[in-house]
Amino acid sequence: MRMKLEIVTEKDNPLRKRKRYWLGAEHPGKETPSRHELLPEVVRKLGTKEELVVIDKIFSERGSAKSAIKVLVYKDKQDILPAMLARQQRKVKAFLEKKEKMKGEQAETPQEEEAAEKGKGDEEPETGSGSQAEPAEEKDEEGGGEEEPVKEDGSKKEE
Repeated sequence: MRMKLEIVTEKDNPLRKRKRYWLGAEHPGKETPSRHELLPEVVRKLGTKEELVVIDKIFSERGSAKSAIKVLVYKDKQDILPAMLARQQRKVKAFLEKKEKMKGEQAETPQEEEAAEKGKGDEEPETGSGSQAEPAEEKDEEGGGEEEPVKEDGSKKEE
């Protein structure tokens, strides 16, 4: 199912040569969308060019499939603050790297899993081998296992 976006507020900022939008997003059955996933949807909704859009913030309501998104749309690419552009690119890159890493972990084939299971079978089992566990405390050779009373100077107390 496709994400549903709606414009909540729109404010023009002529000094910074941009417009600020707050968008509401509904993403049923999915986690909070990433900037990478949101960018094409936002561009389509606002009817602008991708290089002029900076997704500044994404807030999700806990326990629901709704998010509030702060989007900045600049009039010209040169008006975008380099730090804002770098931050967006860094976050998108981190998301893509995380996605690739997750793909790599899921790519483990059933044959590799079977080989790992066979490797575990070669080891001796930890329990059930017939041997008993060693006692935690060794008893005295005299059989009592009790300690004899000792004076402070180290000599035995007489009883």
